[in-house]
Amino acid sequence: MAHLQFTPSQPPSRQPSIKRRGSDANRPPIPSREPSFQPAFPSDYAMTSSQPSSRRPSFAAGLSGFNAERRPSVAGAFAGGFTGMMSPSPVSLSRRSSMASGPRPITRAEYSGHATPSLLSRAGSPTLPLGQEGRSRGDGFHEGRELRAGEFIGSLDCGTTSTRFIVFDAHAKIICEHQAEFPQILPHAGWHEQDPETLVECMKECITKATEKLEWMGWSKESIKGIGITNQRETTLCWSRSTGKPLCNAIVWDDARTNGVVRHYETKLEEEGLEIDDDEVDAKAAEDAASGEADEPITEGVELGPGGKEAAFAEEGKVEGEGLTAMMGKAMEGLGLAGRGKPTGAKKRRKGMEGLVDVTGIRLSTYFSAIKLRWMLDHHKEVHDAHESDDLCFGTVDSWLVYNLTGGVDGGLHIMDVTNASRTLLISLRTLQWHPPLLRFFGFRQSILPRIVSSAEKYGVIHANLSLPLTGVPIAGIVGDQQAALVGNKCLQKGEAKNTYGTGSFVLFNTGSEAVRSQNGLLTTVAYQPGPNAKPVYALEGSIAVAGSAIKWLRDQMNLIEESSEMDHLAGSVKDTGGVYFVTAFSGLLAPYWDREAAGTIIGLTSYTTSAHIARATLEAVCYQTRAVLDVIEKESGVKLETLKVDGGVTNSNLAMQLQANIGGFKVSRPTMRESTALGSALLAGHALGLFGWDLTRPETLSKVNTADVHTFEPELPEKERLRKIKGWEKAVSRARAWYTIEDEDRVEAEEEEEEGLTKI
Repeated sequence: MAHLQFTPSQPPSRQPSIKRRGSDANRPPIPSREPSFQPAFPSDYAMTSSQPSSRRPSFAAGLSGFNAERRPSVAGAFAGGFTGMMSPSPVSLSRRSSMASGPRPITRAEYSGHATPSLLSRAGSPTLPLGQEGRSRGDGFHEGRELRAGEFIGSLDCGTTSTRFIVFDAHAKIICEHQAEFPQILPHAGWHEQDPETLVECMKECITKATEKLEWMGWSKESIKGIGITNQRETTLCWSRSTGKPLCNAIVWDDARTNGVVRHYETKLEEEGLEIDDDEVDAKAAEDAASGEADEPITEGVELGPGGKEAAFAEEGKVEGEGLTAMMGKAMEGLGLAGRGKPTGAKKRRKGMEGLVDVTGIRLSTYFSAIKLRWMLDHHKEVHDAHESDDLCFGTVDSWLVYNLTGGVDGGLHIMDVTNASRTLLISLRTLQWHPPLLRFFGFRQSILPRIVSSAEKYGVIHANLSLPLTGVPIAGIVGDQQAALVGNKCLQKGEAKNTYGTGSFVLFNTGSEAVRSQNGLLTTVAYQPGPNAKPVYALEGSIAVAGSAIKWLRDQMNLIEESSEMDHLAGSVKDTGGVYFVTAFSGLLAPYWDREAAGTIIGLTSYTTSAHIARATLEAVCYQTRAVLDVIEKESGVKLETLKVDGGVTNSNLAMQLQANIGGFKVSRPTMRESTALGSALLAGHALGLFGWDLTRPETLSKVNTADVHTFEPELPEKERLRKIKGWEKAVSRARAWYTIEDEDRVEAEEEEEEGLTKI
């Protein structure tokens, strides 16, 4: 029987440290605190055969008076520390069988380190102690007292699972905040919806409660000079122009029901291509729009860009001949039928996926808004009918929130900021305007479109019909959440990068004023536009669909943990994954693999494997994918990344960030104040309003913003070991790819649509 050796060097009141090797060999042990129990064990004791246990380790069980239900943990037993050998009786050590297994995962009762914050919160960074949580205005609040006047900026941050309203001062210190979670609607595997009206109610609650906290602290609500908005991108909404009410649930960015739609348009790209309008067509379209005589109605203020060759920012795709339409026109002319039918004027066409990317910077994928909108039109009768009657308003979450904040059906603004618009598959990255050939390609009427605006300008004010405490306060910044995090991390110079570890994980690399065309599966996107007349800043992006959502899956579906904060305890109780890799392809793989037929895969399992190994493999998964994205960025930019700036809920895990440094081979920089997403929209709003001297075109004006301590994680893994582990990951990915077939997807989609009563119209 193997013996367990404990070192004598531990202080009597501390637990012995867990021996580490490989990726964590040189990392300091988790800080300890006084244990809440003092177990005493004899030097020898008998263990009885264990019974099968639940999948989740019991964190309620104490170790005092251990009765051999489980074998003691190396991590938490023997708080007194001593030298000696233990020789238990030769009986089973397995939790599930009579065969010896790997180390048992640590339990909550055995852990004596500092508490870890939630890994699923929007950012989880420390905030200014308020001391009034759970107290009402009437609890010590005096209506007649004089409130101080300050100068603050607010940020409304609508994420995938919750909404927050945060109030910042000139140094990005958090003055107060309020957060509200909202329910997720998951009708089938791969389907993800949200109730648009619930998003509005959460927004109102957060603004109201945060303002109450501000006043409780003695500041007047007039101290909030403006607000910025940041939002989950790509999530698609449809509402009625005449009633202001949503026509169906929102389809969320990670929803994967639309594989059939993607395949249809992939085929259309290959066979027909994307039209390239000639100068004559562009001139006529501009003339018709100016005179109000366009074939289709268009919302006031909405501008369509040119559909010609100049709309592309790159020329990597294939451009063919005069196109099918022009050839048919010549054939009809030869038959004496010239002039019949509706002329489009298309002379050439961009063929294939690369031709689409030349214009939009992004690929056909279930991820982007146009695909979701097309599915809504094809399956929701209310949406289809509104589209045909020009009563449909299409937008992303920023559009919906601004529409309601500025009055809704009572004159609410129908707008979309340029960063969100760049994720729709409907604009040209060069012109930053709606691209007519794309509207024709997907079959969308011009009347549904919002007006595209910059990321920093005064759009309107909060309307009185919401009865919010901030009525009349200007809305001055709008930006998609991942671009907001780039700004919030002050990655304003070309060559700077950040990664946000939230529900998914998103690496953005600032490429400056140049839209760089990726050759290796990254997306070209708008980072921000700091004003209506300012030049846009672009970025390369690597999107990873699953990060914090995998931890949520372990908690809610697999019951391996009770709280997300337990991940460090569980995953840190083993020195490595025991050869396990977890490819978290719950809805396929995004950048840089782009395989929608990939399946979630846990590989490398043996009888040694425990829940702790799987937990650690879950944390490593996002680190490997981040490294794969950054490898591509370094290759295309020619710049080696020395330090990665990070934010998001998963960064609350010290273990995850150390694993990222080890697997990446670079430094990981984590600020103390990690509300980078909210801060980004606040910076843009402050820039637009001229507050605090902030000017995003002059980064030095932000030198005093968010200068609190930064924790840097240094890589500790030898290069040879790092490359070996990465090779194992790529091997695991190859096993997970192309798992599903087209026939499988078509059958499942048809069954689910029929079950929901949403068969194609």
